[in-house]
Amino acid sequence: MTEHIQIIGLQNIPKIKKGDNIAQIILETCKNQSFELQNLDIILIAQTIITKSLGRIRDLKKIEPSLEAQQLYEKVKPLAEEKRIPIKTPHLIQAILEESARVLKAEHVIITETKHGFICANAGIDKSNIEGETKIGLLPIDCDEEAQKICKKIKAVTRKQIAIIITDSFGRPFRRGAVGVALGVAGILPIKDQRGKKDLFGNILQSTIIGQGDNLAAAAQLIMGEADEGLPIIIIRGYRFKYDEDATISSLLRSSEEDIFRPSSTEFFRNILKKRRSYKLPFLQKEVPKKIIKNCIEMSRWAPSAHNSQPWRYLILEKDSMREQLIDEMNKKLECDLSKEGKSKTYIKRKIEKTRSQFLESPFLILLCLDTLALEEYSDEERNNNEYLLGLQGVSAAATYLLLSFEILGLSACWYCAPLFAKDIVKKVIRLPKHLDPMAFFTVGYGIESNVKTPFRKGVKDIIINI
Repeated sequence: MTEHIQIIGLQNIPKIKKGDNIAQIILETCKNQSFELQNLDIILIAQTIITKSLGRIRDLKKIEPSLEAQQLYEKVKPLAEEKRIPIKTPHLIQAILEESARVLKAEHVIITETKHGFICANAGIDKSNIEGETKIGLLPIDCDEEAQKICKKIKAVTRKQIAIIITDSFGRPFRRGAVGVALGVAGILPIKDQRGKKDLFGNILQSTIIGQGDNLAAAAQLIMGEADEGLPIIIIRGYRFKYDEDATISSLLRSSEEDIFRPSSTEFFRNILKKRRSYKLPFLQKEVPKKIIKNCIEMSRWAPSAHNSQPWRYLILEKDSMREQLIDEMNKKLECDLSKEGKSKTYIKRKIEKTRSQFLESPFLILLCLDTLALEEYSDEERNNNEYLLGLQGVSAAATYLLLSFEILGLSACWYCAPLFAKDIVKKVIRLPKHLDPMAFFTVGYGIESNVKTPFRKGVKDIIINI
């Protein structure tokens, strides 16, 4: 058992530049301070100086944002503004994407799984302690390898068994504040397995595994610091551990199969499908960038369609006099149709007022049309009718893709079939070409409520027919 430890910060570490030998700098600094390394000392090194020595620095001005980066920017920006935290540029988001195996969460922050397997914000990319307004630091490609190189060089000179831990600071789920974590190790296992040992009362420990790598990194963080007082190299002395030449960080990482918090790709998609609702409540008075709408329409292009005809066409209707005229004339027809059905004046008034409010107050109203010119022509009426149905299927698939794209980017939307009942009015007011058949409206914007009531859904046994 370790009764006490020493945490010692090496002073006067020079500014690190690309190509610097970190092991040599440690040895020279120890010599200058008359500090002699001892057997089983643990040297903890801030990831930032490893990054600088490797030249893992990028200039945001030289990064070209992709469509995916732009879409994430449009989603994250309003959420970051709401939380009053710095807004990531599309260029920074692109760098995050390039350093990530996948994005796990994109809200006011972006949580990713890095290519190393770390789960952290922004793929571990950092701006602090990096010179240059547009420069960012990336994590080392292989932190274990860098730790091993430093360990071998120091061991060769000192003839001591020295352990190395490369550290960084990560935020944690459910708690505020960053803590030190281990990114790479050499000579010391990142975890300490206590299973099979006895506790104070003689009970056999069944599941106790200590994350000693992270514990030591957190201890070093107490004097390592993040700002001007930063000491990037710390020595921990007196901690008892078993020296291991084959140690790697991998044993510290929990696999996705074991992790109950990290959603799998399947789970993420299931959540999107089950979470989406037809939103018929008022929208926030918050601007929706038109670029987001176009990005969602872009994603709907990948919907399946017969003959790959892609017969869907969109019109984006903003708030203007034409939209108001369109809704008023459609409501006149709705009033007439409902009167013929014998509906009461109170019912009709309530129905008209509701639809008018929903269609006029929506930040954007999108009209989806079927382009009949995209359909194949046949010599007989039956086949032409079936071809039209194929077109309707394609349009429906595109509508589904569109709604899911809205949901993924945090927008609320609803699919209305009203244009089907007023095709002539829609064509006349908007001056649609004859070959475009109005099919559906989509109201879209930022919803006031995120938890819309879950609608009734039939059970699986009710929708599978056995013949």
